[in-house]
Amino acid sequence: MINQCGYRNKLDIDNLMNYPGENEACSEVQSLEDIVDTIIENNAENDDEDDTVSLELVTRKESIIASNTLHNFMIQYKNTTLELLDTIRKIRDELQIDLNFKGKKTIIESYFNRV
Repeated sequence: MINQCGYRNKLDIDNLMNYPGENEACSEVQSLEDIVDTIIENNAENDDEDDTVSLELVTRKESIIASNTLHNFMIQYKNTTLELLDTIRKIRDELQIDLNFKGKKTIIESYFNRV
């Protein structure tokens, strides 16, 4: 392999294994404090960006459809308890009563604030 690489001195394995230009590549070694300061500065810059997503308000009609889907799924699930099914039915019935009598489009959050 040494002959194929074209090295003049076949006995100078140190030169082959530890390439002299390799040590010159790193011109500055940062201290631990400098590294921590750099990370803190980068995190502070990232905190300024607001990447939160506002949630859409869920209406009672949409929540009734979701509770029906959940109820149907839980019936098929073998470890479902009757108490869980009763709770889902009670919530769905309460939402349906509110939807029928009030006749206005409101959000599900108002129901859970009452409970």
